Amino acid sequence: MGSAYVDDHRFSLYQGGQWRDITAWVGSPEARDKLEALSVELTFSVLRNQLYDAGMPWPGVRPGSKLRVDNHGREVFSGVVQTVGLDGSVTANDRGWYLTKSKILLQVSNAAADDAIRRMCAKAGIPVGEIPRLPTRLSEVWTGDAPETILQDILKICSAETGKQYKRRVKGGALYVTELPDTPMTAYHKPADNLAAFDITLAKGTVSGSDSMGELRNSVVLVGGGQTEVLGRGYNQASIDEYGLVQTVERLSGDENSAQARQRIRTLLDQNDRLTIERQVEEIWGADEVESGVLLRFQSNRFGVTGDQRVVGVTHRYGPTHLMSLTVQDPAQGRAADAKDTVEV
Repeated sequence: MGSAYVDDHRFSLYQGGQWRDITAWVGSPEARDKLEALSVELTFSVLRNQLYDAGMPWPGVRPGSKLRVDNHGREVFSGVVQTVGLDGSVTANDRGWYLTKSKILLQVSNAAADDAIRRMCAKAGIPVGEIPRLPTRLSEVWTGDAPETILQDILKICSAETGKQYKRRVKGGALYVTELPDTPMTAYHKPADNLAAFDITLAKGTVSGSDSMGELRNSVVLVGGGQTEVLGRGYNQASIDEYGLVQTVERLSGDENSAQARQRIRTLLDQNDRLTIERQVEEIWGADEVESGVLLRFQSNRFGVTGDQRVVGVTHRYGPTHLMSLTVQDPAQGRAADAKDTVEV
């Protein structure tokens, strides 16, 4: 944990049946973790001189190379190199990348959502690490879709029914699906051996951000499996009066009754009839425990970064000093308009 030691991130490349430390070659490493993405991306540069390689030996990084980053023996990244530039630039992704590229065929009939995900994993050839119980029933056919697309579809349906949000990641070669935590964590950074660790939220760098209605949806139409029969509608007239009509069409997941359909429309309106209020916090001290999806509790700040904030994006910079850039949202943010929703099923 960051409170116990000064960060020392080591980069290893798998060669000749063993792991080789290449930290001395690595420059400007950054790991980008976004909640909406399945895969974490790692970039760095390796000193490479095309004219005088004899004096600057190349460590052998190539597409397909296995790469690992550890901090005092704790693995913080494990993946595969995707691209290597002539200038020595390197891009790697964790193994969730494979679920965004391959295509599979999958058909489920009145199956629980967690069982559908397990079948998807079997088709994609990836073990299941952890999946919560997802009782939502699904009847669906996916023809030539990426596993990540299927997983997004399933979790979107579950979220619309339960109101919960989920994170998916591939760790140790297995898929993990977890509910987003509702308890804030305290992240610590220890800057030097002779200094005590401190709460990173006490020392924020530059704060910027934006408020946007780009993702707002204040009207929902629910259709059946044939995608043409309208089974229900929901809207917020106060939001429509203020922001204009912005409508989305959603399809039922299986054999829902009218009460379930009504609840799903209400949940979709509650989730989508909101402004997107994001804040970026730059040059904050780094902590490996800060991943997308976690809650951090911030002290009062005039830019609105106060109280519990959901990390929806984080970039770790593993330089001589471990620093981060965060994108956060307030999970307690209210609706775009306070008037009651109208739901017709």
